[in-house]
Order: sequence, then C-alpha cells, then structure tokens
Amino acid sequence: MRPSRRIAFLAAVIATFTATAGCGTRISRSEEIEIGQRVAREIESRYRTYESPTVTRLGQRLASVSDRPDLPYRFRVIDRAEINAVSLPGGPVYVFEGLLRATGDDTGMLAGVLAHEVAHIAERHAAEQIERRQWYGLGIGILTGRGAARDIATIAANLQLLSYSRRQDYEADREAVRYLQRAGFDPRGLVRFFDLLLARERGGDRTISWLRTHPTTEARRNRVARMVGMATTASAGSPAESAHSGG
Repeated sequence: MRPSRRIAFLAAVIATFTATAGCGTRISRSEEIEIGQRVAREIESRYRTYESPTVTRLGQRLASVSDRPDLPYRFRVIDRAEINAVSLPGGPVYVFEGLLRATGDDTGMLAGVLAHEVAHIAERHAAEQIERRQWYGLGIGILTGRGAARDIATIAANLQLLSYSRRQDYEADREAVRYLQRAGFDPRGLVRFFDLLLARERGGDRTISWLRTHPTTEARRNRVARMVGMATTASAGSPAESAHSGG
C-alpha cells in the first residue's frame, strides 16, 4: 500500500476506535483472546514455529500461578536467530530460537523471560495498548473486520510493533518476580538475563530484538535486582528450583 493510502487507512481505523474507546469501551476477555489468536495464526503462517517441551513446561508452570491462570496460554518457538520473546493478548507467547541459544542450559534465565511475558498477558498490557490505540491502530477494526487482515499482517510481519510502555515493563518485571517465586524458581534468573542482554548490547550484538520491544537499562536491571533481593530474603528457607536445573 502506498504511504499516503496507508496513513489514511490508519487514520480511519484510529478514528473508528476512538469513537468507541472514548466512551469507556473496554476489550472483553473473549475479545482479548480472539485478537491474540488471530494475530497468532498470522504469525504462524509467516514464520516457522515449533513446540519446545521445555518452553511449554516452564511456561505453563508459570501461567498456572499467574493472576489469570484460566486464560488459554500457549507457548511456541519462532525459528529465527534474534534474541526476543513476544506475548499476545489472551495467552499466546512466542520465544525466538536465538533466545534459547543465548540462555543455553540456564533454565532460570528462560523462566525469567517467560514469567515476564506471562505477566504482560495477566496484567492486560496488550489489551491496554489496543484500548489506547498504541499498537498500530489495532483495535476495534480487528473485531469488526474493518481492515483487520491488513493490520494483522503488518503486525505479524514486524513483531517489533508489539512493544510496551516503560510502566508496563516495570509492572511485568515486578509480577514476574512474584510468579517465579510462586512457581518455585529462583528469581535471580531474570537478573542474569538482563546482565546477558546488557553485556551483548555493549558488545554490539545486533540480534537482540528484545531490547527494542522491552527497553533494558542499568536502572531497570538494578530495580529488578533489588526486588529479587527483597523477595529472596522474605522467602529464605523455602525450596526453590535451582537456577540451572532443567526442571
């Protein structure tokens, strides 16, 4: 589509959504799930994806202790080299193969990433982005069919559009620490993942797509480390899964 037509199209979608969202419209649970599933189908038509027993096991374990355990969570791997993970409204979570390679056998790091993505879903962050028209005009159109196919295709082709606000990322970090503890994981794995990202970023690694959708700074890493320290102290003596175990 030519740029001028694309801008006009997006303006129409946003205007339509504003007319309803401005009246206090909130995406329902069923609509949230429907949006996520539609985008997930498009993603899987564009990229090779596969199920990883480890990713599914860890993800479902974390989802079961989240604040919305009844959602239809689904975990798959996208066969791409980037270090990234994305979550969609209502349950779908995708981890990139590059992230699995980067975390290696450190289950704690992988669990930390999955906990963060599950937290985005449980906190309705994706739904909020749609309600506030922050996700590329994706909103009421995806439910009514007005331009839905084109917007879904655009999102699936450029997953970096699925980004969150700084506040939402901070909230997801906080909830991730809680979920990790509830599920019996050592939450320090999330801190190690941030350390890995920051070290690779300083080294000029161009495969770190996660930094574009979840901006990571020293301040954010240190904030999580403080939360983990307080949480670890509070739960001293309780059993937690080894940071590098496969369980």
